[in-house]
Amino acid sequence: MKKLAFIILMGSLVTSAFAKGIDITQSKETEQSVIVSLTPKPAFMDTDRNVTLEAVFNVLLDETSVQKNNIKLKKITENKESTVNGEVAYDAAKNAVTFKPSTLLTHGYYEVEFKSLKATKADKDQQIKEIKYRFYVPEVINGYKLPVEPDPAVNNATLLGVDSNDNGVRDDVERKIVIQYVKPIEIELMLSYVRKHQEMLTDPVGSAIESEKKMSKVIDCSLYLDDYGIRIDDMVSFTENNIYNTKERVKAYLDFNQALSGGVYGSGPADWNAKACDFDVEQMLKDRK
Repeated sequence: MKKLAFIILMGSLVTSAFAKGIDITQSKETEQSVIVSLTPKPAFMDTDRNVTLEAVFNVLLDETSVQKNNIKLKKITENKESTVNGEVAYDAAKNAVTFKPSTLLTHGYYEVEFKSLKATKADKDQQIKEIKYRFYVPEVINGYKLPVEPDPAVNNATLLGVDSNDNGVRDDVERKIVIQYVKPIEIELMLSYVRKHQEMLTDPVGSAIESEKKMSKVIDCSLYLDDYGIRIDDMVSFTENNIYNTKERVKAYLDFNQALSGGVYGSGPADWNAKACDFDVEQMLKDRK
């Protein structure tokens, strides 16, 4: 494997685009015994834009307490809040209060509040306290739900960084891939290659040979796709420049290369086939026609 060449530019980090100031775990009275379920769940990070908010209780509610002003939804940023309009309803069969936004939600952080709800006289001893919690609607680009751009200080504090959706790709790198490469098959190829580098960072020296085999296999997949006119010329450089963006990650990559020193690695045309791809490449090739 070729040696890595880096120019690391040190400078101030621009943090205005990051939502590090919003605590999505902030909530109030979401664990009350009268609550059966909340939709979306508190601190949920994968809420659909077309969501209907719902609070289900184990007691019948006084329907006169289910009023529009008692259920509020706000979109929140670090600098402001804006109210989301919608329709409030009560389903007595389910003991469920619902809020249906008037329009599809845009990506970002939201806070929902259920207040002044009361049980019927038969259950008047069951108090329903004010409920408040937050959730997140992910940004969707090219059909992909993107994770939140992470706080650089947190993301760069460890070798592996932040991977909030646990798909093996660091959140900041995943966002760049989906935004830059656009085509689904190119995105899957890039995610696959980056994922192998991310795996390597868990043990740069001990797993060096196995990691090199996995990386080479993705290269074989890219060579197979080349016959279909799909070529990503900057696959290696993109990965190196974006995965290894701190001194610690650079050192880990150099240690990885050093561990491979003296070995012979690679493949031949016989390996350039669909089996080299760790995603359903044949179906994706059919879908693009």
